[in-house]
Amino acid sequence: MGRKNNKEHTSDQLPKLGVKPYIELMGKTASKDTDRNSAYIGLLMLWLGDNTLDAIDLGLSSFGITESKLDLLLLLTLHEGRELVTPSALADRLGIRRASVTALLDWLEKRRWIIRQPSELDRRMIHVSLTPEGRDLLEQVLPAFWSTCSSIIIEMDPEERIVLEKILLKLNASLEKRMGVGR
Repeated sequence: MGRKNNKEHTSDQLPKLGVKPYIELMGKTASKDTDRNSAYIGLLMLWLGDNTLDAIDLGLSSFGITESKLDLLLLLTLHEGRELVTPSALADRLGIRRASVTALLDWLEKRRWIIRQPSELDRRMIHVSLTPEGRDLLEQVLPAFWSTCSSIIIEMDPEERIVLEKILLKLNASLEKRMGVGR
């Protein structure tokens, strides 16, 4: 079947729908015991998380890195000198599949920001660490990262920030407990 017109299939973005269609869909598809208001707030949090990641990725774009790749580099930095880090430990901490970690590590290794080395004790095991180039990248990227993090709440007054921090810490602790992982 042919297209009715070229414009019909050329838009790069879907139009913004707003919350109403989601509320209507929830009304038709959520189980009877689902608290609709809680589900709505959860949906808003999901959207906020997506928008936050988009803002961070935009702030990092000039460095050619995304938040997910930076997150992995930060984990390597923060665990440096404490314990040897394996790809499976990274996957567990990041909450992603091992294949996804392998793809991230391949990308980072290609740029010489990380190195994978066989364990001295068990040659079947691989350890991951930062390279000097990876440390240099972090020195350049982190000021922009922290600035972008700060900009996310720039429109909030100090009292709102205090309340938000308390709520976020409580929600994060609850989710970490439920998921069995934490930062």
